[in-house]
Amino acid sequence: MNIITHALIGWSAGVRLSTRASDIALISVASIVPDIDAFGAIIDIINGGEAFYFSTFHHKFGHCLLFCLLLLPVIYRLSHKNLRLTAWFAGVFHLHLFCDIVGARGPDGYAWPIYYLWPFSEDGVAWSVQWHVNAWPNILLTCLLIFDFLKQAALVGFTPLRLVSREADNVLVNTLQKRFGGHHEP
Repeated sequence: MNIITHALIGWSAGVRLSTRASDIALISVASIVPDIDAFGAIIDIINGGEAFYFSTFHHKFGHCLLFCLLLLPVIYRLSHKNLRLTAWFAGVFHLHLFCDIVGARGPDGYAWPIYYLWPFSEDGVAWSVQWHVNAWPNILLTCLLIFDFLKQAALVGFTPLRLVSREADNVLVNTLQKRFGGHHEP
């Protein structure tokens, strides 16, 4: 799936778990952190565009059980030893993997496998009827998640835009609250 769709899934899960910005951010990170193994695309672009590093590493070290397990103690500490939030992080991390198995087929028709037991096994998990990244189910899901994001932002009173500009975020949230309702923080 598209990284934006993954991020929206994380936000949607996060706002249902908590209204604290730090908790929502942690769950949102869980939904995109497996794609750290796509870093090779940057090197490939610098080297002229052939997708060598991306093809070699994507869906391997970031999309495996070991990576998730290595992250959990860090997440437990960052969440102020909140076991529930840490468990949600692991669940949303795995939801990313599931979504990639269901809807990450490339434009060339390649069904990207998930190397869940990497580096202990090179056996990939793939679904033979995996949707293309730009297939209608992925586009529909993304549209629904955008609507949910806007509605939930009105309810919680902030968006990720706050990281860049508190003023711009307030304008956006006020506009969304006029459209969807919601409460202003005192």
